[in-house]
Amino acid sequence: MDVPGELLRTAGVALDMKQSELARMSGVAQRTILRAERCDLTVSLESRRRLQEAFRTAGVAFVPDDGTSGPGLRVRRDLLVQENLRF
Repeated sequence: MDVPGELLRTAGVALDMKQSELARMSGVAQRTILRAERCDLTVSLESRRRLQEAFRTAGVAFVPDDGTSGPGLRVRRDLLVQENLRF
């Protein structure tokens, strides 16, 4: 699944993950992350996939569009600490 930039941004907010941390985890430059989050179509598929994989490793599962509902994400239950919920 090629995750839309809006969901990449949402995953970062949900995990309270800074772009610098995501850059370290994914090997993708912070500027590229910013561009991906802004839905810049010039960001390579490889960079977007590396970001997706970093989020998967951190506990986010991306859910594809099923024809009825749009794409979304799920966060691993153990990461959902009430006082730290971001959404």
